[in-house]
Amino acid sequence: MAAGKSRRGAAAGAAGAASDGRNVDIVARLQNRLEQGREAERRLVQTMLADLNFAAHAPIAQIAERAGVSEPTITRLARALGFPGTRVMRFHLAQALAIGGAYLRSRGGEAEALTPAGQVVAKVAGGAHAAIELMSMALADVDLEAIARSLSRASQILVYGTGGGSSMAAVELQNRLFRLRLHATAHTDPQLQRMSASVLEPGAMVIGFSISGQAASVIDAVSIARQYGARALVITTPGSPLAAAGDALLPLTFKEDPNLYKPSATRYALLAAVDILAMATAEAIGPPVLEPLRRVRHSLASQNIRNPDLPIGD
Repeated sequence: MAAGKSRRGAAAGAAGAASDGRNVDIVARLQNRLEQGREAERRLVQTMLADLNFAAHAPIAQIAERAGVSEPTITRLARALGFPGTRVMRFHLAQALAIGGAYLRSRGGEAEALTPAGQVVAKVAGGAHAAIELMSMALADVDLEAIARSLSRASQILVYGTGGGSSMAAVELQNRLFRLRLHATAHTDPQLQRMSASVLEPGAMVIGFSISGQAASVIDAVSIARQYGARALVITTPGSPLAAAGDALLPLTFKEDPNLYKPSATRYALLAAVDILAMATAEAIGPPVLEPLRRVRHSLASQNIRNPDLPIGD
C-alpha cells in the first residue's frame, strides 16, 4: 500500500513538473520511451516522432489508428511521460515544434542540402562580413563621441554579458579597456552582475550586452546601477527590454542565416561593437593612452614576443 502511494506520489510530482509551464523537452522524453516502453507504446512513440505536427494536432482516434494502438495507450503514454493527460502532452508537442521545429524537420526528409566543403569558408566569411556591415549601418545615427567621452571619464566600468556570445563580448571589452588605464571589470555570473551593480555610485558606468535583449540578469543589473546614479550603455536589439533599460544604445542589428549547420555570425557584430567602443574611447582619451599601451607591449618582451607588428596580447 505504501509502495503504491509512493508511486502515485512520484507520478503526481512528475505531472506537476511537466505542467507548470517550465521548459519540458518532450522530444527527449519520447526518445527515451523508445527503449523503455512496451511494443504498442514504442509503435505509438515512433509514429509521433515521425510526424510531431500530426501528433500535436490530429484527433486522438486518428493518432491511435495510424500507430495501430488503442486510444487508452495514448493516455498511458502521456502519464508515463509525466503529464496529467493527453491535452498537456499535446500542448508540449506543439511547443516543441514552435521552438525547435526547424531542427526537427531537418532530421527527416526535409533536410537541406549540406554545403560543399569548398564553400564553407566563403559561407562563414560572407556571414561575418554581412554582420559587420549591418552593425556599421546601424551605428550611423549613434553619437559615438559622446559615449566614448562618458567611458573615458567613468570612475569605474562594469561590463555585463550572459550566455555564449554576450559573455564573450563582455570579457573582450574588459580586455580592451583595461589597456587604456580604465577601471573595467566584466561579470558573466548573474548574481555577481546584480551584486556589483548595487554598490556603484554616480560617476560609474555599466555596459550591458545581450543579443536578444531579454537576459534578465543583465536587465536587472543595468536597472540597479541606474538606480544608484551610474550611467548605462547597452548593446542589444532595438526595441528590446534591455534597450529600454539603458541611457544609451548601440543598436545590434543582424540577420540570421537559415543554414542550421552554420554558427551564428552575430558574434562578429558583437566583436565589431567591442572594437568600435575601444577605439573611440582611446581617441577620446588621446595621447595619454600610449603610455599604458607601451607598458603592455614592454611586458610581453619577457615572453620573447618582440615583433612590433604583432597584436598586443596573444
